[in-house]
This record gives sequence, C-alpha cells and structure tokens, in this order.
Amino acid sequence: MSSEKKDYLTPKSHSWARKLPMSAAVRAGDLLFISGQVSADAGLKPGNIGNVKAQARAAFANIKALLREAGGSMADIVDIMSFHTDVRQMDEVFDVGRQVFKNDFPAWTALGMHGTYDPEFLVSIRAIAHLGAGKKKCVTPKSMAWMNKLPMSAACIKGDYLFTSGIVSADAAGNVISPGDHYAQARVCYDRLRDTLKAGGAGLDDVVDMICFNQDARGMDDAVNCWCNEVVDGLPINRVTSYTAIAMTGFHKLGMVGAYRAIADFSPGPRIATNLPSVHWHKERIAGAAKKKGGRLIGISGQVASDGDRNIVARGDPAAQARYCFSQIRGVLEKHGASLEDVVEITSFHKDPRAWRQVMQVGEEIWRKGRGPAWTPIGCTGLYMEGYQHEIYALAMV
Repeated sequence: MSSEKKDYLTPKSHSWARKLPMSAAVRAGDLLFISGQVSADAGLKPGNIGNVKAQARAAFANIKALLREAGGSMADIVDIMSFHTDVRQMDEVFDVGRQVFKNDFPAWTALGMHGTYDPEFLVSIRAIAHLGAGKKKCVTPKSMAWMNKLPMSAACIKGDYLFTSGIVSADAAGNVISPGDHYAQARVCYDRLRDTLKAGGAGLDDVVDMICFNQDARGMDDAVNCWCNEVVDGLPINRVTSYTAIAMTGFHKLGMVGAYRAIADFSPGPRIATNLPSVHWHKERIAGAAKKKGGRLIGISGQVASDGDRNIVARGDPAAQARYCFSQIRGVLEKHGASLEDVVEITSFHKDPRAWRQVMQVGEEIWRKGRGPAWTPIGCTGLYMEGYQHEIYALAMV
C-alpha cells in the first residue's frame, strides 16, 4: 500500500514546535491536520493570560495562518475539537466561534481538560480541514436542533469524509436527557449518531473512528458495553471500528456525562479492522485500527500500557509506557500495510499534563523534530485502568 505524500508545516510562528517531534500542521492528500493551537508566541510563552476570549481569538488566528500557508481558508474546516480548563468558559469560546464562522459551521466537539503545555493556557483548539475540490455540506438533524444556536453542525461532510460533533444526550431543545446516567445517555447518543450519519448520507458501517468522552472514568464500561452489545452486536471482529474512551472534566451542560465523536469514510469496500493480542480488548468488538478497504484514512484506537491479560506495563514509568503505546500503534498499522511514518495526527491524553514532555521525548525516537504528526497533548481526569499514565490516540493516512 503506497503512503500518502505529506507536507509538514511548522512556520516561524511555531518555532517552539521545531524543537519537538511534531508539526504545527500536516497535509496528507486533501486533508490538513492542525495541532492544538494556543495563545502563545514563537517560544510557547503564554499570552492573553486569564482572558479566554482573547486566547480563543489567538488560537483561531493561528489556525487561519496555517490554513493560508497550506493554500486554504477557514471555510475549509470540517472538524474542531476544543479543550477547556474551565467548562464554564465554553460559551465564551463559542462566542468567538460565531465571529470566525458565519455559516456552514464545522463539526465541533467541546471538552473540559485538565491542562496542556502550560497551566496559563485556558483553551486549546485543534482542527481538520478539507482542502480538496467539492462543496462542504453541513447537516443538523431535527433531533439535535439545539446545535443551531451554536457555531457548529452535527456533521460536516466534504469529499470522502464525514465528521460529527461531539454528540451529547439532549433533546431537540437542548435539555439534558437522563442526567448523570452513563448507560442511558450512551443509548441516546448512539441514536443521535445514527440520525446524524443518515442526514449526511452515511451509516454505521462507514464509521472508521469513534471516541467516547466520559465525565467519570467509571462510565466508560457503560459507554463501551452499550456500543458493543447493542450497536454493533453480531458484527464480525474483523469489520468493527476503532473506539477510544477517555475521561474528561466535563461538557457543555451540567448533567451531560458523555460525548461521542465519529469519523465516517465514504470510500468503497468494507471496513477492515486490525488488532493485536497484546491489548486487552482484542477479542471485543473494538478495533486497534480501522479503515475502509478503498480508503486512505486509518482510525487508531487510543493505545495504552497493558498487555493482553490486562497487566499494567511499566507501572509508574511515563516514558516506558509511552514507548509501549507507540509500539502498539506501530503493530496495528503494520497489519494495514502502514507504518508510524503514516501517522498524521496524535492527541495524547495524560493523567498528569506535565508528562507531555517525556512522551514527546519518546516521540523523538520515531519522528524528526518539526516534521512529525500534528500533535495535541491534553491532560485528562481518567483512563480505563488504574496505572495508565497516558492514552495515545492517532489518525494515519496511507
């Protein structure tokens, strides 16, 4: 399988990233993957301290500049994920989003976080843009009409891809359904996911990547069990999609305990799943990595430091755990005929946000400084098993 040609963008405005195994943005084919942007100078010194709106404006300005360098514009953005140190400030960031996007709103997943590069950063915004020909289509089904009040669409479609916003348990007016109940909310969210995919001309079989975010790590079992036992029950293991579960600090409204984001690929052929026996969920209906047979995008489940028998690997050693996670990513990619060089985006979730430096030092064993994946390090509140220090989620293009 031939690898997709990639362009790595790390301009002078992001000189700090040239010292790390990452890029500010990576273009692969029609897609541009933009790392989490923060309000910082070329040396990563925080700016607009204490002012979340000013920080959001700076982050979007960085995104706009990176898009311009790649030959695109803000109208090409199809997917946003914003991370907030205070969930009460999400609406202020949405206010900035209304100034940035006037129509054809992207999919947008807003999440509480435990921190990123520096504790002064209040918001980090990562994005995916589609720079290819064709019209961008944005849809929001009636069941999710509350989204029309925000600068987001339930799904954004362009070319071969559909991106959903973080789907939450709410009625059409935005009232929270089953507050605090992880399983009940998961059911609602999966129903809303079906609505969203249908509105965009896709189905569950087109999904190549799923992430569930939970307010409480103990809710992950409910989210995953509902998915495996009700949504994809009976599906052969070699036809399932990737699925990542992370605990974050919160969501847009009090009582929401889960948010679900999906990527669908309209490329021809069935979905193909790979996994390794060295990960504890290898016999469940969750892929280590998934892609369409005729597609280029590979969704990679968040990889963790445990073996096939659920034993924690390298407990207490952040670097060794990161090395193990990257080895797992390498393994599932090789089964697709791909390699770590094909990784275009990483979001690394850390129980301690300060661990990002150690994980990126491990990344230097794989990628060149300033020419690695678009990389967003995020502090999270919980991972699936006690003893995990990170979970490393990635996308690859071949």
